[in-house]
Amino acid sequence: MALFLGVHEMGEATTDEAVQSSWSGYKTACGNHNCQPLRAHYNAKQGRAFCVTEAPSTDEVRAAHEEANVPLKEVIEVKVLE
Repeated sequence: MALFLGVHEMGEATTDEAVQSSWSGYKTACGNHNCQPLRAHYNAKQGRAFCVTEAPSTDEVRAAHEEANVPLKEVIEVKVLE
């Protein structure tokens, strides 16, 4: 499966708790879309987050975000440098 970077811009500051709740909901939704959430990075003060998901397609990543009601600005297929 491919790796995808999800780009999230909430547009305003948020809390650590709100980000954690969104991540938990997304991880649950991924189970319904053949996706494996690997990690997330965020800055609550800037209202920005980035997640890395292993999935068969961008469509599945988008569907999991939609099911979890997590706003998604962009999905980019990426590779990892070792």
